[in-house]
Parts: sequence; structure tokens; C-alpha cells
Amino acid sequence: MNNTLKFLIELQEIDRQLFEIDEKKGSLPQQVEKLETQAADVKSELENTRLTLEENQKELVSIKGGLMDSEEKVKKYQDQLYLVTTNREYDALTNEIETVKSEMSTNEARQLQLEADIESLEATISSSEEQSTAFVEELDANRDELKEKSDLTDARQEELEAQRVELIKNIGQRYLRKYDRILKARKRAVVPIERSACTGCHKQLNPQTIYEIQQMDAFIECENCGRILVSIDGDDD
Repeated sequence: MNNTLKFLIELQEIDRQLFEIDEKKGSLPQQVEKLETQAADVKSELENTRLTLEENQKELVSIKGGLMDSEEKVKKYQDQLYLVTTNREYDALTNEIETVKSEMSTNEARQLQLEADIESLEATISSSEEQSTAFVEELDANRDELKEKSDLTDARQEELEAQRVELIKNIGQRYLRKYDRILKARKRAVVPIERSACTGCHKQLNPQTIYEIQQMDAFIECENCGRILVSIDGDDD
């Protein structure tokens, strides 16, 4: 048997087992990564919303305090109106009162807006906290499931990967590149013949090609799918 073909058959078996391990894990690694990203995004958004809420609450306290001060000013100026002795003084106080009332009107409108914003932010925070909790619970469940499956397969996966590293040292780069290219496209790069056909695509083979494959001393590819064809003991024909 051609040594390269022998090593490629062994390599295909290792890769088949590695593929089965990945299949057992399924999409869990990707799901965990996606949930981690989503959970981080929700956490970041929640923190930003809380900061905005805190800023609005501080501003609201400041505005309420300012309104109380303004009310005191208006009352003070109104009391002073009864004490002025000239029209000039009266007009000056009247202007001050109007200015303060105008500022109060602006601040009262801002107060209403802030109170509405705060109510909305508090609702958003409540919803985000529920969403964050749901993400964390789902993430923990997926992590547990992935760990359980990984515990069963990681040791075997490491063993197979170590075997693969050693094995490919015996395969020429030209053949290895071809193998990897086919494997990436077809999942199986080396397939046996069976019932006079390629077991990868079921293309029927002519007797001469079958004979050459059975000799196992030449690198023969399926003309239809491009897979490397081999003959395993017990193959028909």
C-alpha cells in the first residue's frame, strides 16, 4: 500500500472523530458567545440608563430647589412694592418680578419634562433588569450544558488533535493541501469504493479505475466529486 494513502486514511478517521465531537457540542459554543455579547450589551445599556436617571434626578432636585428660591424672591419683591417711593423703583421691581416668573415658567416646564423622563427611564431600567436576568439564566444553562459535554469530549479531542499533529508530519505538503481543500468542501476527503462506486457521491466507476484503486499504490480522485478514492478490505468489487 502506498504510505501516503495509508496515512490519509488514518487522517480521515481522526478528522471524522473530531467532526463527531464538534457535532456533539453542536452550536452551543456559538450560542454561549452570542449570549455573552448580548448580556454585555444589556449590562452596558443598563449602566448608561442608570447614569442618565441619576443625572436627571439630580437636575430635578436642583430645579425644585431653584423654584422654591424663586418663589421666595417673587414674594420678597412683591412685599417691596409697597415700600417704594418712586415710579422708577416700582418699575425696576416689577421687571425683576417678571424676569423671575419667566425663569420659573421655564424651570417648571423642565421639571415636568424631567419627571416624565425619569418615569420612562425607571420603566426602561426595570425592563432591562428583567432582560439581563433572563440572559444570565440562559447563559448559565448553556455554559453548564457545554461544560458537561466538553468534560466528556475534551480529553479525547486533545488526544486526537495530538495524533493528527504527528500524523501529518508523514504526509507531503502537496497531498496535505489537497486533502484539506477537499475536506473543507466535502467534510470527507478520503472515501472507499463500494459496489463499483464512489461512496462520497455514488458515481459509478469503470472496471479499470476500480482495479487501479484496489492496488492502493496510486493517488486517484473521483472524477465527479474530487474525493480521494481508496479500497478498504471487504469493499465490493
